[in-house]
Amino acid sequence: MKAAFVVLVFLSAVGAGMAPTAGPALADDASSTGASSTRTWEPGVQLAQRATRRRGGKKAATNELRIAAVVNSEVITVRDLRARLNFVLKTSRIRDNAETRRRLSKQLLRSLTEERLKLQEARRLGIKVSQKELNDSIGRLEKNNNIPRGKLLPYFRSRGIDTRTVIEQIQAAIAWRHVIVRKIRPRVRISDDEVQEYIARVKANQGEVRFRVSEIFLSVDTPDQERDVRATAQRLFDQIKRGVSFARIATQFSQSPTARVGGDLGWIDQGSLPDELDSRLRRMKPGHVVGPVRTASGYYILALRETRVIKLGATKKPTLSLTQVVLKFPPKAKDADRKRQIDTAKKISDTAKGCDNLEKVSKDLGVSGATRLRGVQLASLAPHLRGPTGNLQVGKASAPIETKDGVTVVMVCKREAGTDSKRIAAIRSALAARQLNILTRRYLRDLRRSAYLDVRV
Repeated sequence: MKAAFVVLVFLSAVGAGMAPTAGPALADDASSTGASSTRTWEPGVQLAQRATRRRGGKKAATNELRIAAVVNSEVITVRDLRARLNFVLKTSRIRDNAETRRRLSKQLLRSLTEERLKLQEARRLGIKVSQKELNDSIGRLEKNNNIPRGKLLPYFRSRGIDTRTVIEQIQAAIAWRHVIVRKIRPRVRISDDEVQEYIARVKANQGEVRFRVSEIFLSVDTPDQERDVRATAQRLFDQIKRGVSFARIATQFSQSPTARVGGDLGWIDQGSLPDELDSRLRRMKPGHVVGPVRTASGYYILALRETRVIKLGATKKPTLSLTQVVLKFPPKAKDADRKRQIDTAKKISDTAKGCDNLEKVSKDLGVSGATRLRGVQLASLAPHLRGPTGNLQVGKASAPIETKDGVTVVMVCKREAGTDSKRIAAIRSALAARQLNILTRRYLRDLRRSAYLDVRV
């Protein structure tokens, strides 16, 4: 088993298959792989006290209980920070030396602070992470890495990793997903105008290049953070240039919502990113990494994975497969003749369930000549059929459609969406994901700005 690979899929496994549900209180490490008992989440000081009592050393206890940061009414201890740093170093190819530890400790402390803010916000909203959610996330992580059920945490312990830091990271990720579903996702709105503006932009940019990009983002919220964040970003960039996986670094350090998918930003167009990033991106080649790049909100490291030329491609209109039954009026038909045909058509319409049944019902009533049409565009139908067919449910017969020559019953057997419809749905989804990303980042930024934060190391 390769621990570095585990980190690569860590948060994506955590976020899969979630729904906004409430559950028991957060679980203790001892019961994290299947025990049913739960307990309320404890701040870092209490956790450290229990751990140091087991070790029994006064000096060790004093050092472990030093406060690294205060987040509102809770503390992050030196023990919490060292455990997370140990986890990252042992599950990546980052060089382990004094300078690396010093630089990474500052960014990891920011990550721990954000995790604490996320958990606090979840508790404020009455959100709890159930033991089942925790177990399911660990189970998905094991499955994604071909690890036998129940063996992940023992494996981490065998590597000298404190599994509590793993569990706390999973809990924060699950809780934050619930916050997003409840508070942020309902605010995502993509209008038809936005979709059409995007399509117009793509048409205007045909022949230009699109980029598939991954990102690492480190925010700078106050001027006093500038130097440390810049140094951390440079250190991460240097590690990537030495061969450490971009996705692993993004998963552990990036403050963008894309961190849970290894920083993958997907396909973007020229001009989609801030000018500082867009100008660098235009000069990059696939496989290149640039950074740190300062923007108004913080520092970015970008990786260009691949490019492609924008093409709209051929479009295909929506098509229908339908069956129609035509009951013609006899020559010089009298009113009684016309009424008899209309009544028969009404019986067919009321009785038939499905296209095959429509043909059978017609034959039973002495009407022959049911016709099946496939791959028909709505615009190509006769005007008197176009209206009734447009909104007709699949498998439901229309009301009798009368003309001067007879009466028709039509049924839609199948609808096939055109490429335009599929493309619009894909564009709407992509725009929604981008908007959700922006709103999530703002929400977390506001939590940071309104919190009481006291960093002491």
